[in-house]
Amino acid sequence: MIASRFRRHRHLLAPTVWITVVLAVTAALWAPSVNDPGLSPLQLTVSDFAVLDRGGPIETTMGLLGAVSLVLLLVARARRLPVRGLPTVLLTVWGMGLLVAALVPTDPLTSDLSAPAYVHRYASIAAFVALPLAGLMLDRRTRALPRAAGTVLRLRALSWAALAGAVLMAYVAGPGGRELIGLVERVLLGCEVAMIGVLGRYVQRWTPTCELRLAA
Repeated sequence: MIASRFRRHRHLLAPTVWITVVLAVTAALWAPSVNDPGLSPLQLTVSDFAVLDRGGPIETTMGLLGAVSLVLLLVARARRLPVRGLPTVLLTVWGMGLLVAALVPTDPLTSDLSAPAYVHRYASIAAFVALPLAGLMLDRRTRALPRAAGTVLRLRALSWAALAGAVLMAYVAGPGGRELIGLVERVLLGCEVAMIGVLGRYVQRWTPTCELRLAA
């Protein structure tokens, strides 16, 4: 059923993914000025701003990106792209992590972390780490696929950049004293949402001809 629906609406997949990516990036960059122009997006995380505006554009686009990522995974599996196994697990962790982080808020910086805030934190961490790992695995798996050269290069570059960003984020959040943590997180998020856009574009281009060529 998923495959048949994909064939009818395949032309809408990549635009939907990229519109979601643009919305997520826009919310992360510009929504802070709506909450309080005096707060710096370079020093505060996306979650710090989201807690100031519950149900606002940041949380909405975060949840939407998670949902679109899970739909993209289902379509990729239905089209028999090489995502089964660990890549499916990692992509599911990414999508579900975003949904949980969108639904379960963190606490303001002036408060001690509550149980929901810890859920939000670890769901976000799991999502940030899972997607670049999935990207590196898909980089290896898609090298032999038709018309995948550009996708492979982009996935590899974005995955390594995201992993480097995740390591830097861990340092800044701890020993770094949160210095420029907002900037680091937004660069990390930019890499990861771009990965979803790249995957969406390739899944859209995947056709039965590609499947037959791969089988041969």
